[in-house]
Amino acid sequence: MHNRSKRKGPDLKFRFTETQPAQPVEPPRNLDSRTTITMDGKEVDVSADDLELLKELGRGAYGVVEMMRHRPSDTIMAVKRITSTVDSRERQYLLMDLDVSMRSGACPYTVHFYGALFRDGDVWICMEVMETSLDKFYPKVFSQGQTFPEEFLGKIAFSVVSALHYLHTQLKVIHRDVKPSNILINRRGEVKMCDFGISGYLVDSVAKTVQAGCKPYMAPERIDPQGCALEL
Repeated sequence: MHNRSKRKGPDLKFRFTETQPAQPVEPPRNLDSRTTITMDGKEVDVSADDLELLKELGRGAYGVVEMMRHRPSDTIMAVKRITSTVDSRERQYLLMDLDVSMRSGACPYTVHFYGALFRDGDVWICMEVMETSLDKFYPKVFSQGQTFPEEFLGKIAFSVVSALHYLHTQLKVIHRDVKPSNILINRRGEVKMCDFGISGYLVDSVAKTVQAGCKPYMAPERIDPQGCALEL
């Protein structure tokens, strides 16, 4: 008989590590799941549970924008949902978007802010609903063999410059992410800017933080030959 040697199995050692509990995310600006918003001169008590999702309007790097209906008042609004994290940079984007939205209500060339909620770790920024954005509108125009009339282009330019001027002079803020997807239009012919997440506060007319924005629409003087964003 042949002696068969038994194979010795690998020496397995298990190491148990104690997992740290997730750090709770505190609601910014003391937001709650309920708030009172003003629409068309009327104050409406809004709860996150009263908002019904209708459809998605857009999606970006830091959140999603959805059309929702406030069931008690049958009011339609756009709601930007941004996850509130403990990451310092992402939280800075969130707070900037929230702060500028709250302070820009007097400008007719920025999307009107209604109010903000906090639910399940997400900040819900409630805004007026616009029909579409320029990046979605002009492909439809060109697909039908048409072009934008000069007076329409002039109104877009005037509205964008007016919004930027208001942010700069009244709020001491520079937008830094001007692009077609952040320029919204509606059927009343209004043109308004949105998305203030990577805006920067000005100190002596200079934005002090390095935030590149969207590279295809970045100003040439902010890019060096190696493709790195530069701060002026």
